[in-house]
Amino acid sequence: MRKKIIHILNTGTYSGAENVAITIVKNMRLQYNYDFIYVSLEGDIRNVCENNDIIFAPIKRMTISEVRRIIKQYKPDIIHAHDFTASVICANSVFRIPVISHLHNNSPWLKKYCFYSFAYLLSCLNINKILMVSKSILNEYVFGNLIRNKSIIISNPIDIYSIQQKAKLGKRKHSVNPVYDIIFLGRLSAPKNPQRFIEIISQVKENYPDIKVAMIGIGPLEDECINLIKEKKMDFNISLLGFMKNPYGILADAKMLCITSEWEGFGLVAVEALSLGIPVLATPVGGLPDIINSNCGALCKNNDQFVVEICKLLYDSVYWHEKSKNAFIQAQHLHNIQKYIAIINEIYCRDILERSYN
Repeated sequence: MRKKIIHILNTGTYSGAENVAITIVKNMRLQYNYDFIYVSLEGDIRNVCENNDIIFAPIKRMTISEVRRIIKQYKPDIIHAHDFTASVICANSVFRIPVISHLHNNSPWLKKYCFYSFAYLLSCLNINKILMVSKSILNEYVFGNLIRNKSIIISNPIDIYSIQQKAKLGKRKHSVNPVYDIIFLGRLSAPKNPQRFIEIISQVKENYPDIKVAMIGIGPLEDECINLIKEKKMDFNISLLGFMKNPYGILADAKMLCITSEWEGFGLVAVEALSLGIPVLATPVGGLPDIINSNCGALCKNNDQFVVEICKLLYDSVYWHEKSKNAFIQAQHLHNIQKYIAIINEIYCRDILERSYN
């Protein structure tokens, strides 16, 4: 008999955590005896699910009553909740259904004794397993030692060959796309700090007045970014491309990717760039130090370090080619899709087995 797994998220968009959930579903339903339902708020994610033949069950809000309505309708064997809010709500909505909490980022409140950190700790009493995309989440959580026995550090599912194929498709579809020197790829929101990226490009422009940059993504800081670009007189240099279903064709033609995040979970976009031979410059937060090294990019602690490294990559083609070659090599080391899916299956099987004995 096929088992039912619900993946539940407190968003309606398509970004990092959503990509992980979709990847798990697409790979596991072909190899194992599971049926999946994707549960979230309404939004662009509905189209993503429909395009991938995944059952989409919308909820009005992330509340206990809504989650219980979904449970009553689908009768899942396991609930796989992504990030903190969904984990807390699901843990308080179920009885005798295993809950997996999958944490994709290390929000600042993790480091504090506050309502949110206490709420998650109490919810862990009804959570069977906690998956964390980097060890920094466990190390920075103020109650990390109390949940260590339930926790597993597991990166993100990485299929570099799928990313490379998407890049080829993207190039064919948009064969007349302009070529950019630098790419920013992520939500225009506080964790990604897009304003800092614009400030860095403003400094680089002093040496490279014709530099071409693309910012791919949408978010609550979009208007602020538009105003800052105008204030810095960089309309000619920086293009805001909005959300792109397949940004990999543009990324593959760029010289580098810059990540200016204040905090991160894993940092999947860095691996995606490395898969395409694109050097990555990033802040040393979350899982990024485990992905990026000086051979394939650079970890930059301040704006000056970003500017120096950007200028060197733009100026020195030999230096860039060496970093690009090593980016491919690093991506091959990080490729893990089959191993990752096997680990998730093992966790599912263990939780279902434990439930049958209770």
